[in-house]
Amino acid sequence: MPTQLTAGHLGAYGQGRGLVVLMRRILIGGFLLVGLFFRGLIAEELREQPTSFSVWLDFRALASANPPRLSLPIWLASLGTERVAGVGESPGRTIYRIHFRRAASLHHAVQMRFFFDDREADSITVSGWSETGVALFTHGPFGAGLGLPTSETLTLPVDGLDYIDVSTTGDGKNLRGVFLASLKRAVVEHALDYEPPSGVIDPFGNLPLATLQEDDYKLYGRVKAPIDAQSMKLNPSGARSGTWEFELQSIPLIAMLGFEVLGADALAPLEVTVNDRQIGPVAIYHPDLADPGYLGLVRPLDRDMRFRYAGWLRGQKIIPGSALRTGVNKVVVRLHSDSGSLVLRTLEMQLKYNTPGLDYQFELKTP
Repeated sequence: MPTQLTAGHLGAYGQGRGLVVLMRRILIGGFLLVGLFFRGLIAEELREQPTSFSVWLDFRALASANPPRLSLPIWLASLGTERVAGVGESPGRTIYRIHFRRAASLHHAVQMRFFFDDREADSITVSGWSETGVALFTHGPFGAGLGLPTSETLTLPVDGLDYIDVSTTGDGKNLRGVFLASLKRAVVEHALDYEPPSGVIDPFGNLPLATLQEDDYKLYGRVKAPIDAQSMKLNPSGARSGTWEFELQSIPLIAMLGFEVLGADALAPLEVTVNDRQIGPVAIYHPDLADPGYLGLVRPLDRDMRFRYAGWLRGQKIIPGSALRTGVNKVVVRLHSDSGSLVLRTLEMQLKYNTPGLDYQFELKTP
């Protein structure tokens, strides 16, 4: 049976008298200060950031016995679920149907980001429909069977759109939720000689997904070289590290290893070793903590709640030139002892060399 949720929600006497008046003034002043203090507390009360044109649909919370009050933006009418029974050995499917209101004057497109457990046996598709059942678009299936929580982002046109169906295999428990945001066009200027910016700016400051070029490129003494575009999974109970080798014709002044990581834990950063020399932890660019991609993790003896990120984040590690050598170099990226499983992909190396225009200072080392 389909279910549906909708928007809802101061001589002796004189001196004595003067003392009394003085005390009264002190008391009154004290009360005024206390009043101002509490008034200041009220004035500094935290305000909720308005999000009138976006919404986080937490499917798991909405399916609980005491679901949260759901407030939908004006361009969304309702959210429904439908279970389609399987035939034979088929597990069937669960469909989350999002009903739109026509609002062409408000926006031209919406951003949809859906969060799911990337399990090999499950598949997720996203389709758009008109009121009369005309199919407007279909995206998917999504997922690569990595066995980790992840997310995918789509930009969907709203012209003629009445429904979006997010369909997943089985009971739908692998699909955590959907974040929807109304998109507005803006003029962006960018340098002609460089890669244009992403077509959509993420609300939480996520960086665009990285792309690897096939060839090495040089710019102002920097050489950028791809290493590996494939995904590699690191597991505490299996392969705890990944190893990559590359050749150098000359030693750079400094280098930077970059890659994308799925399932990053800020309290348990990856560690890098270059040619058997420990270089230290990887720096990860994290988006706004309001991002629904952060998943809490509680362990019995841990003092802090840990958070892993359900999505791809950019990781970087600066490597001193003295750690590198001519010929074959070996880079090892290893899991932290407290880390869970991770996936790495799109590894590249940037190498900084001396050039005639290199600006530097010579500083005598003093004790």
